[in-house]
Amino acid sequence: MGRIASTSGRLPAWLGLTEIGGLAIATVTAFSVLATMRQPAFRADEHGIRLGFSSKRKRPKLRQVQLAWPEIAQLRIVRRHYGAFLEITLGPAARIVHRPSLGRQALVLLGMLIMPFAFGRGSPALTHPRMDPPRYRMKICDISAADLQLALASVKPDEVRMLSGKLRFFLAPQRQPMTRRPPTPVA
Repeated sequence: MGRIASTSGRLPAWLGLTEIGGLAIATVTAFSVLATMRQPAFRADEHGIRLGFSSKRKRPKLRQVQLAWPEIAQLRIVRRHYGAFLEITLGPAARIVHRPSLGRQALVLLGMLIMPFAFGRGSPALTHPRMDPPRYRMKICDISAADLQLALASVKPDEVRMLSGKLRFFLAPQRQPMTRRPPTPVA
């Protein structure tokens, strides 16, 4: 038999440095792409509000939702550090597009792994409302809450209420810390 080589279990320094350098370059590239990427996914006019990305695809309705003003009960605008947070609450006459089931989402993901160009990316979560009450919630960047409120007030009908202020999130009450007790003898 040949000589048995002993290993210390550590990677050579040159290998570790090149891996860390490659990871750092990939991270900087990903952050620069994400920082400069903007697609308008919110448009409002005298007919209503359109959510989702505009597309030249064959079936753009998978990626867009058109909310007519009679379907909207109220708009709530909250000032945030990045711009504004908008919550659109739907009225009882609104048609609701339900989110696909977990099984269907898993099948689309599997199809994307096998044939990525044929399956596309499905529909964005922005185009599916949250339930109880049905509402859409979105972050709107690069515009202040006051400017958004003025822009929406000029196109919305009088029946739609517009609120501004704070969103209230209810947190569960804080649990009491456990006290340490000595173990009890078991008989």
